[in-house]
This record gives sequence, structure tokens and C-alpha cells, in this order.
Amino acid sequence: MDKSLQQFLLVARCKSISAAARMAGLSQPTITNNLRKLEESLDVDLFERTSKGMILTEYGRILYRHSNAMQHEYNLMMQGIDERKKYQDGKIKIGTGDAWWPLFVKQALDTHLSHSPLASTHVEFGNHLCLMDSLINEEIEFFIGHEIVGLSAKCDVTFIPLFQTTDAFFVGPEHPLLNKTVTDAMLHEYPSLSVTYDAKKFSHIVDNPIPKQHERERQQLDQRATYELDSLLASIETLKTTVAIMPYTKALKPYLESYGLKTLSMKKQPNPGTVGIYHHRRETSKSHLTLIENICLQVKSIIV
Repeated sequence: MDKSLQQFLLVARCKSISAAARMAGLSQPTITNNLRKLEESLDVDLFERTSKGMILTEYGRILYRHSNAMQHEYNLMMQGIDERKKYQDGKIKIGTGDAWWPLFVKQALDTHLSHSPLASTHVEFGNHLCLMDSLINEEIEFFIGHEIVGLSAKCDVTFIPLFQTTDAFFVGPEHPLLNKTVTDAMLHEYPSLSVTYDAKKFSHIVDNPIPKQHERERQQLDQRATYELDSLLASIETLKTTVAIMPYTKALKPYLESYGLKTLSMKKQPNPGTVGIYHHRRETSKSHLTLIENICLQVKSIIV
């Protein structure tokens, strides 16, 4: 970023040339001279020199607003370049749903790191929409989650299917519906607990919202009380103290039951969904491809 704009921003924030010079490690005359040249090049006064310090003029406020945004973009650019260097050096950046971490992702990552113990690692947790947002913004290189129905064509990604799973309905150990054959109508009489729910801010990920809307209508989520939590452990604790019902992958039944949760006996089983790996269509680094292979092998040994 242009040094004169950097110095201008420092003066505007400090309201003092001497304070800005100390922060920049420069002499006060250097800052003063560079500010004068900047004002001459723009043919406007950027500051009013007052007893309270350097105060921005109307022109100065315009320049501050835009140069501040430029500095933010510059910092993001440099961060991106630095992250790319780390990526080339083997840094792992992945995302996963909470369910898949204890089931197979952690073990696959542990195996990978046993061969590359010095590799830096970034693991992001969330549902498939927020992880897709991170993927297309290159904050992660791939993630494990449910296949996204109606995914936007703008998402330049590839999906590797791993296995199919259905949801079970988990409740606390004293729930009134235990030991009964439960229908959908009976479910709808109780609050629904949604783990890592579909936040509206990620709606741009989906071109066709109709399937998700149909699912909301089927579960009557707009008519029922709903608990939306971004943490699986917090959801487990909530189930123990409420009569809420949590739909969650049946593959995690032993794990959730180890925390004291129970599974409802349903009259009709939900439709299955596909779990897989989303990654960029562009070239994927060797370290990430190796980890994807480890995950696929781990899945084959666990998921029946």
C-alpha cells in the first residue's frame, strides 16, 4: 500500500504527527513533508491544525474512508499470500460437521499428522452451508458434510460421496416419548433442536431454496418451538434438561448414547442423505489429497 496513505491514516488515527512518527519509526519532518506532498497532489487540505490536534477536513474524511478500506483489502491480500505460502508448505485447512469429527475425521487427521508432525493445522466446525462459504472464500481446502441440495452453480467445487446415512431422533433420558412408537405428528408436539442450523446469512450458497423449505414445512419448524445451537456438546446438555427432540445422524448413535441420550423408536424412518467431501475444482495440494485418501480409508473401516 502507498506509504503516504499509510502515514496519512496514522496521523488521522493519532490526531498527531509526532505520535504517528513514533509509531511509524520515522522522523516528524518526514511525516510532515509526505503529508504536504499528498495534499499538493490532491490539491486539497486534508487536516485542520487545531489545539486539539490534527482534525480531518471534509476532503480528509473522504480520503480516510477510502484509504482505510484500501488498507483492509491490502491486509487481506497479504494474509492470503501468506496463507498460500503455508498451504504450499503443507498446512492443513479443513472443515467438518461435528458428527464426523469423532466418527472418523479425528483419527484420519491424527494418522496424517503422525507422518507430518510439524504441519500447521486449521480445522473449522459447522454445517454444510457455512463450511461451503468458507470453502469458496478459500479459508479451507475441503470439508466433510452432507450433500447440499440446490447448491449454487457459482460454487466451483467437486463432491466426493462417501456414504449414505439417515437421521435418528435423540432425546434426554426422561423424555415422554421414550418406549413409544413415534409418528411425525407426535414429534411435532415437542420443540425441535437443530445443531449447526442453516443460518440465513449463508442462503446465497443455495440457488434453489424449495427443497429446504419443503423440509421445514414437513417438520413444521415454523410452528414449533425451535432451539438453534452451534455446538453439539451444548445441544447434548440442552436435551438433558428439556423435552426437545434432536434429529441427528444415526451413525453417531453410540457416541451420543455414551452421553446419556436416548433414541426414539420411529414408525417411519427418514429419507437417507449422502455424506461426502467437497473440495475446489482447482489443483489440490499433495498434503490435502493424502488426507482425503486417509479419510476415505477411515470411512471404509467404520461405516457399514
